[in-house]
Amino acid sequence: MSDRENYPFPQGKPEHRSFALLFAWWQEIKRDKGQRAGLRRATSLTEVMMTPAYIGLLRTLRQEKLAVGQSDLVLGKVAAIAGLCARVEEQAAGGLGERMGTPKPGGSTATISELRLRRILACDDIEELYTLLRRALALLENRANLTDLAATIWHWSPLDEKRPFDPRRRMAYDYYAIAPIKS
Repeated sequence: MSDRENYPFPQGKPEHRSFALLFAWWQEIKRDKGQRAGLRRATSLTEVMMTPAYIGLLRTLRQEKLAVGQSDLVLGKVAAIAGLCARVEEQAAGGLGERMGTPKPGGSTATISELRLRRILACDDIEELYTLLRRALALLENRANLTDLAATIWHWSPLDEKRPFDPRRRMAYDYYAIAPIKS
């Protein structure tokens, strides 16, 4: 097994074992209403980190020898993934940006406003990102693609023009590719 296979949630590789572990964890918490409710009530990453469901996901990733370190940033990203995935009611096709840009049923505007998207894209702090995406998921009727959601959060970092696979850039491209544009 190569070192690259030990990095969780790679972009563009939905067959990676970390996504299978996340999906199994998600199905388990969907059955355990108490654990899921604890995650859904969490309004901060600290509250997410105090739930047994978060610890279970973190433990599973580490038992599989995935590169999930001890840094606050990494633990915060795992907490954001756990807290947001717990809100997902149903898997949806398409990436997060595409879902945000898709017009509301019977409407002519994007589900997520351009202003809200810009706030998300400008966010450098994982705690703030968690709050913004919680609100966005509610507007998306708690439907998202778990693979894309986890990869987006895992690879989120301060904006850098030179990073070729920045999730913000991909989210913006996906959004504007489908969102109705005002003339």
